[in-house]
Amino acid sequence: MPFIPCLKHKGSYILYIKLDQDKAEFICEECCLQLYEINQNLNIQRLIHIKSVQFQNLIYKAFKSPQLLLPNMNYSTQPKQKLNEFDKLNENCIKNILKDINTQITNIQNSFQLVQQELEYYAKQFLNMKQKFKDELEKLIKFDQFKQIIENLENLGDSINTQIMEQNEKILYQYLQDLKKMDHTELYLQLFDKMKYLRIEFKDLKQQYYPECQKLQDQLKSFSISQLGLIEQINLITFKQFNFLETQLLQEQYQYKILCTILSKINKININYQKIYLSYRDGLNGQAFWNKVNNQSNLLMIFKSKSGNIFGAFSPCQWVTNSSGGYIFDNNNKSSFIFSQTQDQIQIFPIKEGNKQHAIYCYQSYGPTFGGGHDIQINSDFQGGYSNLGHSYSCEQYQISNKSTHLFGQSTPNIVECEIFMLTFA
Repeated sequence: MPFIPCLKHKGSYILYIKLDQDKAEFICEECCLQLYEINQNLNIQRLIHIKSVQFQNLIYKAFKSPQLLLPNMNYSTQPKQKLNEFDKLNENCIKNILKDINTQITNIQNSFQLVQQELEYYAKQFLNMKQKFKDELEKLIKFDQFKQIIENLENLGDSINTQIMEQNEKILYQYLQDLKKMDHTELYLQLFDKMKYLRIEFKDLKQQYYPECQKLQDQLKSFSISQLGLIEQINLITFKQFNFLETQLLQEQYQYKILCTILSKINKININYQKIYLSYRDGLNGQAFWNKVNNQSNLLMIFKSKSGNIFGAFSPCQWVTNSSGGYIFDNNNKSSFIFSQTQDQIQIFPIKEGNKQHAIYCYQSYGPTFGGGHDIQINSDFQGGYSNLGHSYSCEQYQISNKSTHLFGQSTPNIVECEIFMLTFA
């Protein structure tokens, strides 16, 4: 939309529509300031913003979101609120989904190159193993003697004669006779021993079972989930409901990232949930926590600290109250992760390959605890505890200056709100 000059203030341009009971008026920022000086109680929210220029932290873009006109037409605020949510959800979520998909495509392209290098490496090692076996066989049957006979004849070329041919035939005959006289049982045993040794050597070489290939498979699964997520968002145009969590803590655009992360790790396409613990309803203490989570699996926990930080974790592991304390092993494709919701992104901290046995820690004298070390340790009063982020859950992908305070915003949890969802998958 081109700029429209204001007729009252030279050099200024129309930014707002001011709607009164008997008239509508185009005004610029200077007009707006004059109105505000005259009437300090002027309701700025009643002005309809037709340009994306900020005034007192209020930005209204009527051209992008026409539902903003509805309040001025005396419609109910509920449809306007729903339309605003619908508009925001599409814009924010689809942009984040496309951003994630673009990142995934780049990562997949890089992974294909790494897979190619990995397969070429293992193929080379296999051919080296094969050559070693061939070298061992040649050594056992003294193959160099046979090659020498052939080379001697080749070197003579056209000068070869009958006498020389007969001499070499005798040498060849003697070589073959010696080969027949060998202890073939011993020969085969030596070959089998060499083969056994080489097979063990090659098995040790690929003990990680082609990690780049496995990583690529995981990325392709995640890409498939993101594609389904994009389709789900497009379906919102028909007002199909996306199954977001009924949470007061997580922003919807970040819920998408968390839910898609869970789906990609569990390898499912849909999530249902049940709210099993709400601190305002059930109490913020260890006894209330264990009363709700004991023997439950697939729990998504969301916390808010006194500093206002939002963080949490998901694990498929079963929470089982334990009087002496014990770790629970994540044997479901390393599905456990910790997350943190910042102002501009959601950070995901996946469990490390070598720490799957330390996914969660169950101790009836503690509250929620994740990782060996612990990455998150919340006392039964939900106030004390500590964070040793990066011990069992990876955080190297983010530049975190203080790992002990990153999640809480302070050195101790000081939890003020907690929501726990039990997830089921289809």
